[in-house]
Amino acid sequence: MSEQRNLEPGTSGSSEQLTPQALQPPSQQAKSVIVLNISGNYMGTTNFYVPGRDLNVNPSKMPFNIKTEDSEKQSLKEICLTYAKAIADVTNRVPLQATKQENVSEEEFGNTSSWLFKKQTDKKNIIPESLFEEAAEACNDRAKSSHETTNKHQQNVAVLTGIAGIGKTTYCKFVLRHWIDSHPHSFVFYISIRDVDFMEKCNLLKFLLVSTDHGYKFKPETDDAILDEINKSSDTLIVIDGLDEARTTQDFSEDPFGMSLHQEKMPYCILMNLLNCRLLPNAKKLIASRPNAFLNFNPECKPVFLLQVLGLSKESQNLLCKQYSKNEEQQKHVQDELEKQPNISALLFIPIFAGLIIPYFVDNLESNKPVLSISDVFLNQLEQWQKNQKFHTHQKHLKQLTKLALNGVENHQFSFPSQDFAKHGIEMQSIEPFMCAHAKHQHGMLVLDGEKTFFFIHATWQEFLAALYLMVFASYEELSSKIQQMFQQSSWEVVVRFLFGFCHQNVQEKLNTLFPDTQEINKKEKVVKTQARKLLPKLSELPSDIPSTVAKAYDDVIESFTQVNEFKSREKDSTLSNICSWANEAKDDDLTKAVANSLPNPLLLSGDFLPHQVMSFCHVLSAAEESHKLNVGDLWNQSTFTGPGLHTLLSTIQQSKHQIPKLHLEGVDLSVDFEIILELLPGITELQLRTCGLTIPMVENLVDVITQHNIHLSFLDLSFNNLNGVGKYLANSIHLMQVLQLLQCNLQENDFIAIAEATAKRDTNMSFLNMSRNVMSKKALDSFAPGIHKLDGILLSDCSVTGYGLKQLCLKISKRQKPMNLLGLTRNNIGLIGVDHVSSCVYNIRQLWLNDCNLTITCLRVLIAAILNMDHSMVYLDLWANRFGDEGAIALATCLEKVKKLHVSDCDITPVGAEALHKANRKLDHWIDGLPDIPQATAASSVGMPHQVAQKPKKHCAVS
Repeated sequence: MSEQRNLEPGTSGSSEQLTPQALQPPSQQAKSVIVLNISGNYMGTTNFYVPGRDLNVNPSKMPFNIKTEDSEKQSLKEICLTYAKAIADVTNRVPLQATKQENVSEEEFGNTSSWLFKKQTDKKNIIPESLFEEAAEACNDRAKSSHETTNKHQQNVAVLTGIAGIGKTTYCKFVLRHWIDSHPHSFVFYISIRDVDFMEKCNLLKFLLVSTDHGYKFKPETDDAILDEINKSSDTLIVIDGLDEARTTQDFSEDPFGMSLHQEKMPYCILMNLLNCRLLPNAKKLIASRPNAFLNFNPECKPVFLLQVLGLSKESQNLLCKQYSKNEEQQKHVQDELEKQPNISALLFIPIFAGLIIPYFVDNLESNKPVLSISDVFLNQLEQWQKNQKFHTHQKHLKQLTKLALNGVENHQFSFPSQDFAKHGIEMQSIEPFMCAHAKHQHGMLVLDGEKTFFFIHATWQEFLAALYLMVFASYEELSSKIQQMFQQSSWEVVVRFLFGFCHQNVQEKLNTLFPDTQEINKKEKVVKTQARKLLPKLSELPSDIPSTVAKAYDDVIESFTQVNEFKSREKDSTLSNICSWANEAKDDDLTKAVANSLPNPLLLSGDFLPHQVMSFCHVLSAAEESHKLNVGDLWNQSTFTGPGLHTLLSTIQQSKHQIPKLHLEGVDLSVDFEIILELLPGITELQLRTCGLTIPMVENLVDVITQHNIHLSFLDLSFNNLNGVGKYLANSIHLMQVLQLLQCNLQENDFIAIAEATAKRDTNMSFLNMSRNVMSKKALDSFAPGIHKLDGILLSDCSVTGYGLKQLCLKISKRQKPMNLLGLTRNNIGLIGVDHVSSCVYNIRQLWLNDCNLTITCLRVLIAAILNMDHSMVYLDLWANRFGDEGAIALATCLEKVKKLHVSDCDITPVGAEALHKANRKLDHWIDGLPDIPQATAASSVGMPHQVAQKPKKHCAVS
């Protein structure tokens, strides 16, 4: 077991920060606590929220007392549970903003293969107690939304990502604690990836126990019995922390070989087989990492459920200020000062930074000392430690320690044996502020000294010290030799940011005061900034928008999807975020202007944005000499903002000459920023506010601005907001919109009727109206019939539409002078009557969506007869998730000449039906999606003759 005692700020993965003033001698209350040469905390506690105000030895972290009469199997379960309890010792005092479900998309989760599942969610607080229930829901949603075969055991796997210091390990500990409380007799394993030797073979049990101190004696027969029990259990929890800290040259993209439960394999193989659920499929697995470890992840091992840690909410930040302050007056003073320095306060959502920034402000309220950057904050903490007599980290020791930190970053090493210190000439007492120890010992024994493994209190501190070595102690030649590699590899991202912080003139003055022998710092500053300038031409390559315009997107949906998928398959480019953060950290006017003048115009800002990223971008944007157009999000990938990020961006635009012509937001609270959006609205052409908590009064104000300023919107999306009663307001501005989306808005009959009547009065046609996931009565559906000639596309998925309800609508579609571009009836059980109505107007529909409509083979034959009767080809027919099987496929083969693009995924088609369609398509070369692979030797000879379909007089496409 390792004794775990906090001396200093946090631990690897955790974010606890203790100021030197708060340090007290360790409690003597537990005689069985191990005494180490240096003290540390292998995992740390999770009350990083109360930095340094109390320091106790936790009684739960005592040597294990294993009963001799227990079986080895039962003893191991107790060992794992007891150790996990020590790991999960948490004090929930200032909570994280928890997590949100991330969109698992190609752009964000690697581009090695197709990754079709993407779920939008309004869940912003996924608590540890419901983690695997949420994972199961995500897997079920993926199974419904994708025709890929899914592994049901993937619901047992969850990925947790987040930037450095954001609270990933903290969340893992909460999951551990809840699991132990709710499953007191289960196996629980905690694995720190830094403990894994990826160069040495091991069996599964040794892998699971790599981070657990135990007295278990490995024996093949006992190992096999324990693994068999674990394999059967559905109550086993495996937490894998710090994937990005793996000491391996592999990037997790290699295909893992399969293995049995009892084999010895390389750890990489074991890890990936756990994640793809070939090993321990019933066990629950949570794996945490910085995002970069998943960029090229093997497609077979990609988990379905991805969470992103959001850090500390504004409320939690205020609570931290309260805990650090002596009284309410001081707390308000601190909060006011933080508000005056938004470049610093934007970092408070990151716990490790909050634990340094807030006490610094508390201690310097009267001095009015400005905080220049996060590098400045870390440097101030270092200065305090050096002044404190309890620490012995003088400059002569610090040089060797910073070199050790640099070597660790270079070699991807995060834990260090004691011989590393001897090799670098580091005295053990000198590392107290920066490092923690993990000592292993036998059960029930009091160990005064022994073999220990050391690691920095947090990976961010290791990266800070590595940057300090390069800027202060390294020669100019050494920095120059490494600089290109550092700017190219994501593992150096935090180190490089600290380097730019050291480039600030005032920070350099502090460095020169602390380290009089600083090596050529001015020359080093130039080489760092020169390397950044070399990247500026890459900014011109950043996208300005998705390749498909709104008009084209709804004119040919399938072609647009192809373009969007190609666009999203681009590897995520962090150039803009990195360069802006460097300019913000350095506060160099020339560099900032150079970056600003290199920004493409227009520029697409799409994806998730954290507060400090937005602050850095706005810092650069404010220096731009020309006005810029910013497309925030796009049609298929809305932007999300955490904390004050959106307000920062909109306020910057509001006070500048810049514009946001396209604003696509999802899952953002607009209670503060809606008025700014209304003010910017005259310059907006596309507006998407999905899951933004809109109310009827807010939409009423929106419509008033649109009509008063005669704003023509090519796209308006208000989906996933409860807008019962919105119809009468939207009716006033329907004539100014080309595309309107109102998915799942709880629309009522009067809303539909008001929208339908306003549509019929338009002077020009509307491109697309999407009212899916709203229950429509027959009266509501009939109200759209008179004006359907003004709608080129309508999507009514999940609207409880019946076959009888389609009569009037289809009658009017059949009389259109121009073919309708799209009619979508997805997931409506329209039956044979509905198919009959649709078939009567199918010749006047370019794209028809009948997926998941429970179509029988009889329904399909009626539709095919109508298609055969056309004198032209329809663009697209979607029949996905209708179980008509091979008989339906053979029937479709007869009309394939009249269907350019066909989708038949999840229709129970076997290679027999697929061969029939392929045979019919050999000369046509039409697009068919969703067919199974055909073996080289098929049963083609057994394919029966298709049913004869009655021929009717040809229907001609009505053209204006």
